[in-house]
Amino acid sequence: MGKRYFILFFCLLTSSVIAQTAAYRGKITGQISDNNQKVVEFATVTLHRAADSTLVKGALSDERGLFEFEEVGEGRYYVQVSQVGYQRFRTPLFQLNAANPTIRLTNIQVQEETRTLNEVNVRTAKPFVERQLDKIIVNVENSIVSAGAAAMDVLERAPGIRVDQDGRISLKGKQGVIIMIDGKPSQLAASDLDNYLRSLPSNAIDKIEIITNPSARYDAAGNAGIINIRMKKDQRLGMNGNLTASYGSGRYGKANAGFSLNYRNKKWNYFGNYNYSYRKAFTHLIINRRYFTGNEVAERQVLDNYLKFPFKTHTVRAGMDFFATKKTTVGLLLNGVSNAFTPNGFNETFRYAPTGALRDRYTTQNNSSDLWQNGSVNLNFKHTFDSTGNGGSGRELTADLDYVRYQSSTDQLFTTNLYNITTNALLARELLIGDLGGHINIRSLKADYVNPLKNKGRLEAGFKLSYVTTDNDVRFYDRLDNRDVLNTNMSNHFVYEENINAAYLNFNRPVGKLTMQFGLRGEQTLAKGRQLTTGQTFDRNYFQLFPSLAVTQKLTKNHELNYTLSRRIDRPSYRQLNPFRFFINRTTYSEGNPYLLPQLTYAAEVSHTYKQRFTTTVSYSRTTNNITNVLLRQTGNFGGSRDTLVTFQTDRNIANFEYLGLTVSAPAQLTKWWNTNANLTAYYGKYTGNLGNTNIRNALPTFNLNVTNSFTLPKGLTAELTGFYQAKEVYGIMTIQRLGSVSAGLQAPVLQRKGTLRLNVSDVFLTSIVNGASAAAGVDEKFWQRRDSRVGTLAFTYRFGKGTVAPARRRSTGSESEQRRVQMGS
Repeated sequence: MGKRYFILFFCLLTSSVIAQTAAYRGKITGQISDNNQKVVEFATVTLHRAADSTLVKGALSDERGLFEFEEVGEGRYYVQVSQVGYQRFRTPLFQLNAANPTIRLTNIQVQEETRTLNEVNVRTAKPFVERQLDKIIVNVENSIVSAGAAAMDVLERAPGIRVDQDGRISLKGKQGVIIMIDGKPSQLAASDLDNYLRSLPSNAIDKIEIITNPSARYDAAGNAGIINIRMKKDQRLGMNGNLTASYGSGRYGKANAGFSLNYRNKKWNYFGNYNYSYRKAFTHLIINRRYFTGNEVAERQVLDNYLKFPFKTHTVRAGMDFFATKKTTVGLLLNGVSNAFTPNGFNETFRYAPTGALRDRYTTQNNSSDLWQNGSVNLNFKHTFDSTGNGGSGRELTADLDYVRYQSSTDQLFTTNLYNITTNALLARELLIGDLGGHINIRSLKADYVNPLKNKGRLEAGFKLSYVTTDNDVRFYDRLDNRDVLNTNMSNHFVYEENINAAYLNFNRPVGKLTMQFGLRGEQTLAKGRQLTTGQTFDRNYFQLFPSLAVTQKLTKNHELNYTLSRRIDRPSYRQLNPFRFFINRTTYSEGNPYLLPQLTYAAEVSHTYKQRFTTTVSYSRTTNNITNVLLRQTGNFGGSRDTLVTFQTDRNIANFEYLGLTVSAPAQLTKWWNTNANLTAYYGKYTGNLGNTNIRNALPTFNLNVTNSFTLPKGLTAELTGFYQAKEVYGIMTIQRLGSVSAGLQAPVLQRKGTLRLNVSDVFLTSIVNGASAAAGVDEKFWQRRDSRVGTLAFTYRFGKGTVAPARRRSTGSESEQRRVQMGS
């Protein structure tokens, strides 16, 4: 039924616009000289919308003073030029449209600055949230309340993003989000990614890109879209750098420190940065759980969990670009992360009979030592061919070769004490020792080719080959009479191999006020898994086609419509496929499911943009074989103690998930000193299927609201006030109650504006407390969770070196889908 709806909608839309095609793109060029008629090379050139001065694109003039902006949408613009030693220059307003597709700017002549260099002060300010045609950008570096925070704290304040109590990330109410780091999906499981993002300092991040409906050029994975975290990379000529430091205090202390260096000339660009983060955090989780036999309560359990986890994280990023010719660039990028943390948890559990009488009381102490080390190498290439002469931007070839390795080791000690319910005397003690280790290797080759066609058409083609191997050896031992005996029920050795071969074609053609883009991507998946302990194996071999369509229609000067259709896939993460049992306490554990199937999604969106600022989007999607995190029950026997009812957390495929959403983005300048940006998402999500002979039909309308306010104050001070609110929502088999928070910050320039001092408080009123419930397959839960969310932070940044800004290349690299699947699941 879903496929028929998709095909019908596709045909209706295509027939309505086939005589037209979607939006239009133009080109702007110019040359910069000074008052002595000498060319000005490597000047910073920025393109702005006339309506609100929003930054659209940036460029750098070459050695002849030439610059150009390509793929620019229709509208009124102006160009601004800045260079150290010269006064800032701004062009008159000009109009770019189908009648004037190419604008050649003349008489751009900058005047020499008569003041000394240290008096030159060039400042640009970007809002915390920017909306572009195909994405939302969260400018982390420009956010006052994000200073000294962790990456996950920033994500939780971003529009439409939701992080649940287990660290899983959803976008606009949909799971299956691709999380990328510099265009490369991380391969950490959800719980591991949660730990990494809570340890990654925000001062290492430049911006976060949110892409809700990617084209065929992207991997077909991700039914909810892409969240791309862009790390900082200094882009200035000469030797430049900055130093950062911060200290925050919530229930526990948090400190960050780091530096970056960059050297750039006409032929080479070298860059590198290092950040150290120490963050101590906590999670307090209370669970009230009931087991049913028919409609009768068989047992009730109350679990009180308190977990402290101090992180010590080292993040290193280094690389270089070699500009071999004006048209050819070769780059090398290295990334490394070492994350050591020692979680310490305490759990107290009470078991009650159906009559309400207390059966058991026991405690579990968890002492762990974890070390995660991730590293990657990327070799990239870009070549621009001669212009076609058809008004296009010229042919372009890019390629990426990647190798990524994730490695982890964990030592665990669980001490469980069983007490007499009357005298509170110790009855028994159980010791469980965990030795967990594993690694993931990713190798990928990717190439993309862009070829402009006549009449401003555009053809894109590319391929990608990836090969992934994972090896996880998890061993648990029961300590009996001072001997460690292997626990065969919980130990396993799992090896997984996966090869994905993909190719795509994109065709873009403008006609009149319309631009149409058709895309088709094909992906072949070859996978096999082996449990070395039990000898069980599975093999997968399938081929899928993923069509996409995007249409942009310019209605009037102020109104624009955009239509998108796509088919996408979400493969299970490597940890979701891993059949290991991860122990939590005597009545709770989690395990993977090697028989999970990929989920497939058909998605459609219609967006309306008013004055290139206010955007309204209606979205619909239907997902089959939806991968859903569930709670199931069984009877357990730990360390010789009597049988108990046990809950295990795992993933299952259920029949369908349907989503209907409305998103509104409204930036506004209320006064000369007050700017605001509001993002509202209202949606209805419905889960249907069967789980353990229980019919699932979980649905609820809901909404979330993000508002960011920026204030310009006297004496160079700026302030920020942000807030978010999430109404009650459905999340798989869970229902989460409403929650929200307010954060505030103040920023001041110091040391002749080379330094910045920021003071902020997150979750001022301590309202980011999660309350929820779940019910399925004879077990239901109500839970309450609090984290260390209210934190006061003082942060300092100092910049040194030359101030000539030059845009540097950003690489998407090739291991996009594979790295994301280490970060999903669990």
